[in-house]
Amino acid sequence: MAARTDNSVVIDAPLDLVWDMTNDVESWPELFAEYAETEILRRDGDGFDFRLKTRPDERGNVWEWVSRRTPRKETYTVDAHRIDTGPFQYMNLRWTYRTTGQGTEMRWVQEFDMKPEAPFDNERMTEHLNAATRVNMARIKEVVEQRHREQRTAAASPFPTDLHEQQLLLLAGSGRLARIVHALVELGVADRLAGGPRTVAALADETGAHELSLYRILRSAAAVGVFAEGPVRTFSHTPLSEGLRSDNPDGVLPLVKYNNMALTWQPYEKILHSVRTGEPAFGQAFGMPFFDYLESTPEAGEFFERFMAHWSRRLVGTGLAEKGMERFSRVADLGGGDGWFLAQMLRRNPRATGVLMDLPRVTSSSGPVLAEAGVSDRVTVVPGDFFTDPIPTGCDAYFFKGVLHNWSDDRTRAVLHKVRRTIGDGDARVLIFDQVMAPQNEWDHAKLLDIDMLVLFGGRERTLAEWRELFAETGFELANEPGLSWTTLELRPVAAG
Repeated sequence: MAARTDNSVVIDAPLDLVWDMTNDVESWPELFAEYAETEILRRDGDGFDFRLKTRPDERGNVWEWVSRRTPRKETYTVDAHRIDTGPFQYMNLRWTYRTTGQGTEMRWVQEFDMKPEAPFDNERMTEHLNAATRVNMARIKEVVEQRHREQRTAAASPFPTDLHEQQLLLLAGSGRLARIVHALVELGVADRLAGGPRTVAALADETGAHELSLYRILRSAAAVGVFAEGPVRTFSHTPLSEGLRSDNPDGVLPLVKYNNMALTWQPYEKILHSVRTGEPAFGQAFGMPFFDYLESTPEAGEFFERFMAHWSRRLVGTGLAEKGMERFSRVADLGGGDGWFLAQMLRRNPRATGVLMDLPRVTSSSGPVLAEAGVSDRVTVVPGDFFTDPIPTGCDAYFFKGVLHNWSDDRTRAVLHKVRRTIGDGDARVLIFDQVMAPQNEWDHAKLLDIDMLVLFGGRERTLAEWRELFAETGFELANEPGLSWTTLELRPVAAG
């Protein structure tokens, strides 16, 4: 039976500092008590392969292995697994980070199973890993907190020292900041600074902008850490502005563009309609519901599908192993877009088949995606609406990826009831990849996205308790322990009482 460890530590340091230091794998020998050497072997896509070598243990033994690591700063999560499994049948790891009242909580979850011939069984390895984790976390806490103290001592900030006043002013002017960043994105400034500092004169010449006006915009952005101003009106990158580069796989450029489309900001001008009525304001701005507008406006629909595909690939792509999709022989991806996720799952499980169901406008782009993955012959494409058309039968797993948060509780209940009726007396599983919101007063991007759901779609983000209530009402129960933020909720059907 598989084993699991779950450990966490609270570090008195900012979230970004903890993230940056603990994800600088090449510096791990300074952070971890047990590692002597690290080596990055290959970078591709969103992740990288790397080799770890331990310090000699009490018997003089030295161990080394190769792992795969995929950090996602937009959700402050890391997924990893051992490629060289050694004594393990498998070893999967997940790191999560969140801000608390005492600093930053870093949590490590390890799921593994030992090989029958391994010198340790699962119980002994669990004890060993828990003990080693406590030692490593204590060491990391010490090193990161010391770095934070040094930074605070060395900092001679040119900004006002009243943090509360700064926060109030930023709150009042955040709309201006969003438009400033959008203007710089449209001019491609982040890409133009990729090679190093540039003068405003050179940037204005390349972009066709008015030099003094561009300087004033950049100066304003630099006041909050988006770019940095140097001598003689030169500007260079900061960690924040790096996120605006088009070649940054961890960047937010598509999100900035999406948030500045009329599709998004015009409904927000009517947000009070949503607050007063509970209905999406999108219809007030455009005269029809969001998804009807996408159907009637091909250009907007195509952009939205590309945008969703971009985030889908980042958030879901490398987590296939952790979701245990290899268990299933036939998977229905409901609202599955162009089929990219289903294709990746089938590539990993050559004996499985799948069903892709989405609106005709969306599934029409699935052909090249499935063909490129070499799985076209194993996928049945069903153009349709899962609210009004039959749910595909004969599947042992039904997957919703970033879909159900688009819909109200009533509509979510409706589709889950349909899936439950389709499963009948079978034991098919439902896997929902969606957000679980953090507790009260804690930072969570889902709490901002929840307002998009309210204003644009009429959907909502949910807490774990709210998800459980929906499942109980539709004949399901949770079969796993989901985390926070983007996570997988696995459901099993419950017999009617």
